[in-house]
Amino acid sequence: MEISTNGLAEILKNAKDINSFLQENEAYITNPTLQEYLTELLLLKGLKRQDVIKNAQLDSNYINQLFSGIKTKPGRNQTLSLAFGFGLNNEETARLLKIAKVGALYPKNKRDAVIIHSLEKGNSITQTNETLNSLEIETLTNYRK
Repeated sequence: MEISTNGLAEILKNAKDINSFLQENEAYITNPTLQEYLTELLLLKGLKRQDVIKNAQLDSNYINQLFSGIKTKPGRNQTLSLAFGFGLNNEETARLLKIAKVGALYPKNKRDAVIIHSLEKGNSITQTNETLNSLEIETLTNYRK
């Protein structure tokens, strides 16, 4: 049985001691590397790396270095582009951003609000960049119309 993050947080909040919590919930506590998580996403989404590269509109060498673990710290824009490349929703993107150790999306920030909305609507990175560009906000990739 899988426990949601919120469910695990509630169990942690009510735990008598941390050692018991960690021992009892060991199967649910994960700390994947970015490389491991990207590989997991490929399997979960049924995608090929080339699909992600095309949909993310990022350089194939750069993405291949992330998948191989040569590069381990992408920038925030690159991580968000990967989220679009995988077709992630907002919740899935939040996890990717956390694993990549880049800032979370913040709905009170205008740019982030556009990105959150685009993720939830299933928009492509091109559609998202068009919206950002029309609002005169920095795009995720070098998009110019």
